[in-house]
Amino acid sequence: MDRNRWHFPRSELAEKTLNLLVNGPTNAITMFGPRRMGKTEFLRDDLGPLAEKRGHRVIYVNFWQSKLSPLAVLLHELEIGLTRTSLTEKLRRATERVSPKLKLSGSLYGVKLESEVDLTRLQGEAPTELLLYLDDLLQRVSGKKKRALIFFDEVQELARDSKNDRLIAALRTSLDKQKNGIGIVFTGSSRAGLAAMFSDREAPFFHFATQIDLPSFGDDFVEYLLSRFAATTKRKLDRALAVEAFGELHRNPYFFQGLLEVMLYDDSLSIPDALEQQRSRIKAELQYPEKWLSLTPVQRACLLMVAQGEKPFTQKTREKIGHLLKENVPSSGRVQAALRKLGREGLIDHWQGEWMIDDLEFARWIRTHEKYI
Repeated sequence: MDRNRWHFPRSELAEKTLNLLVNGPTNAITMFGPRRMGKTEFLRDDLGPLAEKRGHRVIYVNFWQSKLSPLAVLLHELEIGLTRTSLTEKLRRATERVSPKLKLSGSLYGVKLESEVDLTRLQGEAPTELLLYLDDLLQRVSGKKKRALIFFDEVQELARDSKNDRLIAALRTSLDKQKNGIGIVFTGSSRAGLAAMFSDREAPFFHFATQIDLPSFGDDFVEYLLSRFAATTKRKLDRALAVEAFGELHRNPYFFQGLLEVMLYDDSLSIPDALEQQRSRIKAELQYPEKWLSLTPVQRACLLMVAQGEKPFTQKTREKIGHLLKENVPSSGRVQAALRKLGREGLIDHWQGEWMIDDLEFARWIRTHEKYI
């Protein structure tokens, strides 16, 4: 399936977001949304092109599961961002990395730079000279007449490692200096991770950005995709069944697009049959069984309690965990250690005293596999 042809445009949301960044009281926003709920697509296919059409330079930086260090990712994307090419071309160049070498261009505080950095070797704490170079790059991309826009996708990944503390502090300082020339969108799929950077009183970006949630998709998204499906196949699907399937898939646009893809390949399938096939595909693609089996028994039991909406630390819940493990009631410390590990693995999130699994399909799958603990 050509996903660009099936992209559901969010023009109104893009207009509101751009207006907030350009004309509002803030130059920075944080946008929360669970993974695979359309954040990246919104940035790259809606907000970015609209901003470019209005004359803004747009730079996209993705911190999710990069093999390079966060500083290397930043330097690379900002160097690409200095070119006056379209966002589409910048994204292509970012993914087609011909060489891990980065030539430091321009000058730093009046001193001409003629050196090269191997991005694959940037590990540990950020070197001071490269943090200064980062500051220089941000000054150079900063807009004089119109703000440049920088999208930091899945920015909570920076807060997962204390080795990034110097980089985060330097980034905050540099962005503060360029607040009139740079607008920023920080996105994240972990509320706890975003809070660690923006909401906690000791957070490095405390009070730096306005916080908003990415709105969920409505039934108009289903109707749009049904119209694309009909134009492609000359088949008209039942709207009510499609909306019901969208709900069964937790109103996840990525999952629902996959359901229609199943029906494109097999025109004999009904929507309910395609739903079951899509769930099997999701399980395999996102490796639910492998994730489950990689956990210890106590971690699985705690994950099941979260999936069932239980409060993990209560005596009643810990008794349930002990029963599942055929052991004595585990201590609160043991449960807490298991939850912390699950959080570091990105399997659960913690927000306002509640533990949750953002991947609702994974939570549903877990509830049906408790016997394997």
